[in-house]
This record gives sequence, structure tokens and C-alpha cells, in this order.
Amino acid sequence: MRTDRFRRGLIASWLGFLLIVIVWQLIATFGLVNPELFPGPIQMVQSVAANLTVGRVLQHIGFSLMRVGLGFLIGGTAGVVVGVISGWYVKLGAVLRTPVELLRPIPPLAWIPIAIIWLGLDEASKVFIISLGAFFPMFTNTYKGMITIDPNLIRAGQMLGLRGGKLLLRVVVPATMPDIATGIRLGWSYSFGSMVAAELIAASSGLGYMIMHARELGTIGVIVFGILLIGAINLATDYLIQDAILTRRLRWHYLSTI
Repeated sequence: MRTDRFRRGLIASWLGFLLIVIVWQLIATFGLVNPELFPGPIQMVQSVAANLTVGRVLQHIGFSLMRVGLGFLIGGTAGVVVGVISGWYVKLGAVLRTPVELLRPIPPLAWIPIAIIWLGLDEASKVFIISLGAFFPMFTNTYKGMITIDPNLIRAGQMLGLRGGKLLLRVVVPATMPDIATGIRLGWSYSFGSMVAAELIAASSGLGYMIMHARELGTIGVIVFGILLIGAINLATDYLIQDAILTRRLRWHYLSTI
């Protein structure tokens, strides 16, 4: 039954997407808006075919995924570690909460000048920007999971003789995994959002660079294609993450919520 419900939901979502594409094309075809500013799907494909090659697009995707992957690994790992430590040591968490909440709303674009000053124009500055995008949702969700864990689980672990690090690693962290999994999905999506800002820093490749270069050339179709491509890649990778973590590693939690 769960499989049938999932299949129906998937079909409905793709039908909705197809409807949007049809309406989009009709708006462009009948000239309801300026096609130079809002090209339809057909015009977008024609613009991409005239200005890009498949090899070049794959190259942009490869560079962007490399940066996102490395930035997410660094920022996400740091977010989980700091979140676990802050949740385990209450006084430390109280100290770190205000600085993190102060920095969390700052958009990635605001960090670009200081990233250039600290790390130059190479890949390190781009990875730094993406890492920030991954760090905050990972920290926030991990910390939330740590401070909202069921006290009965901790008492049960203590009754079994677990103390200190063993109690943390065998009971507390596993119980926090559903929140960490949510942080992983959010952090991965935020990393993609930070990627465009990161690739403003003297980049010569990547999807963010492709969009900005298309803006300079005035090829609106390529800009729209780049935006949609970022969304499509994020959607596909998010599905893979959800499948790998939620329905496999955390199957016990997934089954309890359906």
C-alpha cells in the first residue's frame, strides 16, 4: 500500500511539472510576456543548443558538484561535531548558541569579500562559502536533536552501564540521527544555494559561472536553463540522499512515521 501511495504521488508530481511546462510554453507562444525576457521551453532549448555543447555543460556540472561535495563534507562534518558537543555539554551549548544565531542569517554573498581576503581567488574561497551554507543547518538540526532526546533513553543506557563517551556514541548520537538526517538534506540544498555565490569569485567553470556568463552575453535562455539545471540536480541528489539515509539507514524511523 505504501508503494502504491508513493507511485501515485510520483505520477501526480510529474503531471504537475508537465502542466507547468505546457502553461509556460503557451505564455511564451501567445506573447503574453516579452519572449526576449521570458523565453518558453522550446526557445530555451534552442538557445542552449546554439550557445553550449553537451561536453561544456557536463564540465560545468562536474566542477560545481566537486565544490558542493567538498564544501558540504567540510561544513556538514563541522556542523555535526559542534552540534553534538554543544548538545552534550550544556554550558558550552549556551555559549555557542548566540554566536551561531548571529552568523546564521548572513547570506553567502556577504562573505565573499572576507573569503577573498582570507583565502584568495582559488578554490579554497569557493569551498569556504559553500561550507558555511552546509554548516548552519547541520549544526541547528544536530543541536536540536541532542537537546530534545528522550531522557528515558539516556537512563536506559546508564542502567546498562554506559557512561561518558560510550553513552554518547551508542545511545545519544544514534537517537539524534533523524534530526541529523534532516540537517543533511537541508545542508545539501543550502550548499547548492551557496554554490552560485561561491562561483562569483573569479570562476571560469561551474553552473554559477555559466549563469553569470550568460547574463553578460544576454542569453536569457541559458540563464533559465542553468537555474533549472541546478534545481534538477539538487532534486535528484536529494532523492538519493533521502533513499540512502531515511529509507535504509533509518528505516526504523521511516516506518514509524508512515
